[in-house]
Amino acid sequence: MRVTISSAMFLTTPRWWLPFFMPSTISWLLIVVGLIFMWRNRASCISRAWRLGALMNALGAVILYLACAPFVATWLALGLEHMVTPLRAADAPKCDAIVVLGSSFHWHRDQPNETYFVSAIADRFRVAAEAYKLGKAPLLVLGGGGKLDEPGVCEGQFQKQMALELAIPESAIVVGPQVINTEQEAIQHAATLRGLHVKKILLATSVFHLPRAAMQFRALGFEVVELPCHYLTAGIDEQFSWRMLLPRGQALDQTETCMKEYLGLLSATLFLAKEAAVEPTP
Repeated sequence: MRVTISSAMFLTTPRWWLPFFMPSTISWLLIVVGLIFMWRNRASCISRAWRLGALMNALGAVILYLACAPFVATWLALGLEHMVTPLRAADAPKCDAIVVLGSSFHWHRDQPNETYFVSAIADRFRVAAEAYKLGKAPLLVLGGGGKLDEPGVCEGQFQKQMALELAIPESAIVVGPQVINTEQEAIQHAATLRGLHVKKILLATSVFHLPRAAMQFRALGFEVVELPCHYLTAGIDEQFSWRMLLPRGQALDQTETCMKEYLGLLSATLFLAKEAAVEPTP
């Protein structure tokens, strides 16, 4: 079967089905269904249905604990970080453009003209701006980012303003449209980059996001140099501690973030095969 890039990217896009593969959802469903089984068969605690409900409760609790355990979250993050070769902006090769991917960002506004971004985008922009200042590419392509159903400042325009404040010329800045996921962003950027005759890009994004993002851009025909940032672990300095056995909400968030990337990589590996036909975006 001939798979086109556009259809393959549709299959790899994180959509409505992703939450059903997340440990928080799985554990919640197991516990709720298990409690229903136990309640309906409460008259006989030795019945098969009651024991099945108890087993589902126990399994749900174990899954939830593991998802909230910092040692699991760290292990998952390290797995993604080890897929990317460390590279500093100063050591990056010359490219045709530096591409900064957007993120699901949040902002804080304490005054009408004072907006602060709270997300990974700050580190992504930092390494990209550093690479531009070092002359690694003549173009700085900024992701529009943002959630289309939320009002607020456009992430790409905010980054552009920061770039101008750093004395990066406006003629060297390209701002992409707002999109809702990496796949759409890659397709939109691909159309722009082809129009600028760009073939080799320096891709700046969070290190855990880089394997999947780089795969998407390579599938669209670009030579990609990965510029990692926003690490989630201490790397070689990471050490096990008994505190990593204590469940934490922050660990759950990191676990599910990493699991989304692993699922995205799995679907990309399955559907963005070498025989996929590259179809230029009009």
